Amino acid sequence: MTTGSPARAARFAPRRLLRSALAREVALFIVLMVLYEAVRDRLEPSSAAVPLRHAHQVVHAERSLGLFVEADVQRAVHAVPGGRFVTSWIYTLEYTAGFVGFFLWLWFRRREHYPFIRTWFWIVNGLAVLGFWLYPLAPPRLAGLGLADPTRSTLELGGAASWFEPFRNVYAAMPSMHVGQPVLYALALTLLLRPSPWRFLAWLWPAGMLVVVMATANHYWMDAAGGATAVLVGLGIATLVMRSQRRPWEAAA
Repeated sequence: MTTGSPARAARFAPRRLLRSALAREVALFIVLMVLYEAVRDRLEPSSAAVPLRHAHQVVHAERSLGLFVEADVQRAVHAVPGGRFVTSWIYTLEYTAGFVGFFLWLWFRRREHYPFIRTWFWIVNGLAVLGFWLYPLAPPRLAGLGLADPTRSTLELGGAASWFEPFRNVYAAMPSMHVGQPVLYALALTLLLRPSPWRFLAWLWPAGMLVVVMATANHYWMDAAGGATAVLVGLGIATLVMRSQRRPWEAAA
């Protein structure tokens, strides 16, 4: 019995260390997410004048390209039975569930790539905060475009999260992290799951979210383009600052 105890302790030590490391990562994510939300809230303009002016600029740019499609997307989705309900709840829940699911998968299945992708993720969110500060933007639902606001009640989760509404920056539309984060996940999965041809199905995630954010009148498609740009710029920055960490495109090495 005395000889078995040290062996048993040695066998379970890696599990304890793994649980401890995971607990630290979860705590770090919670702290950073609270900080992100707090800073984003502090950046909300005191007046809607500038966000509305920026909204008119975005609408004008999309119309100039012949691609002002937000109203068409909303009408098409709401014409489908259950479309309004489904897109509202996807918009409300996917943002948090998406990164929780992705990073848990990354931790347990591709842990050697976790440090780089985690850093990439937070660099992108930092760039998003910079965008919210430099270009506060009223979303379509607040821009006087006659679009419905179907997520108002779902964002409160039936009233359970009503307390959070005063802390929400309603003019943090550019870039769209609801689309930007799924672009990051899809790009990472495309690189990490090589050579499987099924890895390209990951792009259905950001494509579907693009439809959702327009159907709920929370973002313009240009916001989504801004989110994708933040992901690519963030990838470049992460590559420069994380030279010692394994990159996603090195998965097959």
